[in-house]
Amino acid sequence: MDTEPATYLKRFAIPIIAFGFIFSFLLYTALPSLFQGSTKAIPILIPVICILFAVYYPLSIYGGQASRIDNNMHYYITQMGSIATAETSRLDIIRIVSENEEYKELATETKKIYNLVTVWNMSLAEACRFISKRTPSVIFEDFLDRLAHGLQSGENIKTFLFAEQNVVMNEYESMYNSAMYNVEIIKELFVSLVMSLIFLASFAVIMPVITGMDAVLLMSMVVATFIVTDVVILLFTKGKVPKDPLWSSSRIIPDYKIKLYRSIPISIGACIIITIIVIIYGKIITPIAIALCLTPLMYTGKVCRKIEKSIRRRDENFPAFIRSLGSSAGARGGVIDEALKALRIHDFGPLTKDVNELYKRLNTRIDKFKSWEFFSANTGSHLIQRFCVMFVEATNLGGKPEIIGDIIAANFHRIVTLRKKRVQSASSLVGVLYGLTAGIGFTMYISLGVIDLMQSMFSSVEMPAGMSMGMILYTNVGDIEVLSMMVLLIMIAHSLMSAILIRVVDGGHILSSTIDFVIMVWISGITAMVTRTAIWSLLGMG
Repeated sequence: MDTEPATYLKRFAIPIIAFGFIFSFLLYTALPSLFQGSTKAIPILIPVICILFAVYYPLSIYGGQASRIDNNMHYYITQMGSIATAETSRLDIIRIVSENEEYKELATETKKIYNLVTVWNMSLAEACRFISKRTPSVIFEDFLDRLAHGLQSGENIKTFLFAEQNVVMNEYESMYNSAMYNVEIIKELFVSLVMSLIFLASFAVIMPVITGMDAVLLMSMVVATFIVTDVVILLFTKGKVPKDPLWSSSRIIPDYKIKLYRSIPISIGACIIITIIVIIYGKIITPIAIALCLTPLMYTGKVCRKIEKSIRRRDENFPAFIRSLGSSAGARGGVIDEALKALRIHDFGPLTKDVNELYKRLNTRIDKFKSWEFFSANTGSHLIQRFCVMFVEATNLGGKPEIIGDIIAANFHRIVTLRKKRVQSASSLVGVLYGLTAGIGFTMYISLGVIDLMQSMFSSVEMPAGMSMGMILYTNVGDIEVLSMMVLLIMIAHSLMSAILIRVVDGGHILSSTIDFVIMVWISGITAMVTRTAIWSLLGMG
C-alpha cells in the first residue's frame, strides 16, 4: 500500500473499528430481547471482525503486490537478459523494463530505482539496495541484492544477467511447484469438507422425522452451507494458483475468438429449444430434464477446448521456432525477414500457418511491430505474446538474435514444462470431483427415498383405538418434491462451482468449464434416477 501507516489508521482503521463498537452497542440497546442466552455473543463479534479486517486488509494488499511481482519475474529477467545482448547501458536496461506496463507493480518498483538514480543522484547499486529493503517480494529483493553486489564488484551487466536467467527461473519454478502443492492440499481439504457436508445434508433430511422440525428450513440451511463452502474453496484456490494465463490478452480479435463468441448464442438457442420440447413432452423426471436442457452448452465448451488444445500445441512448438529464427538471423547478420523466409520450409506444427502469415506481413515492410502483434494474437497464446515483444524489442535495439533466441527458448520451455504439471493436477481433480458429485447425489437421494417410503408407510397405517406407538415419529415432513428440488439445486450449484474450480486449477478459459458442468449435471440426474429406482425396487415398493 502507498498510504502511510498514520494516514491508514486515521482514515480507515479507526473509523472501521469505531463503527463496529457503535453498531454493536446500538444492537444491544435497540433490540435487547433479540439477543438472549447464547445469542448475546453475536454483537460482540462485530467489533472483533472489524478489528481483524482493519489488521488483515493491508497485509492482504501487501501479499497481493508480492504475488503479482513474483508472477512476472520470469518475464522480467528474460527481457533484461535479451536487452543486455545489445550492449545496452545498465541504466537504460532499468528504464526500458520500467516502461513495460504489463509488469504492473514490478514496473513501479523498477521505476523507483530509475528515479532514485536520475533524480536523487544515487548510484545504481545504492538504489537497488534501497528498494530491496522495501519491496514486498522476496524473489525481487534477493535479485536486487545480487544486482547491487554485482554492480559494486564491477561485474559486467551482461554476464550478470545471463547468469541470473537460471537463478531467477529456478526460484520461479520453486514458487510454481509450491503453489501446485498447495492446490493438492486444497483438493484434499475440499474432499473432506464435502464429505462432512454430505453427512450434514443427510442429517438435515432425517432430523424432521425425529424432531418434527421444518424440513424445508433445514434443507435451506444445507443449500446455503454447500454454496458458501464451494465459493470459499473456489476463491481460496484462485488466490493460491500461479497467475499464468493461457489465453492472449491482445486487443486484436482473431478468427478463433470470433468463432468462440458465435458459439455462445448457438448453445443458448439450442438450450431454449430443448427446454420447450421437454416442457411440452412433460414425461421426463426433473433431474434428467434439466440435464437435457443444459446439454447444448457443451458445444461452446467443445469449441473453447479445441482452441485451448491448439494454443498449448503452439506453445510447445514456439521454443524450437524462436531458437531456429534467432540462429538463422544471427547467421544472416541479424536480418529477421530473410531468416523467416528460410524457416518457411520447416514444419512447426500448428505454428506453421502463423509463421507463414508473419512472413507475409513482414514482407510488406509496413509495420514490423504490428506484424509481430498480429502473429502473437493469432496464436492465441499469452506466453507467445509476451515473449514475442521481448524478441522484437531486443533485436530492434541491435541485440544478437542467436543469443536472444536461446534465452527466450530456454525460459519458455521451462514454463511450458511447469504448465504440464498444472494440467496433470487438474486432470486428477476432474476424477475426484466427478466421484464427489456422484457420492453427494447417491447419499442425499437415498435419504430422501427412505423418508418418502417411511412417510408413505406410516400414513397408511391405522392405529387401533387405545393404542399408541412406542416412539413418536413425525412422518409428515412436508412435500418430498420440494426437498428433492432443493437437493437438485445443491447438485447443480456444486457442479457449476466444481467445473469452474477445474478451470481455475488448469488455467484455461471459463467457457471450457461448460463441458465438466454438463457432465456433472448428467451424473446428478442419472444418480437421482438410479437411486430412486433402486430404493423402490430393493424395498419392494415398486
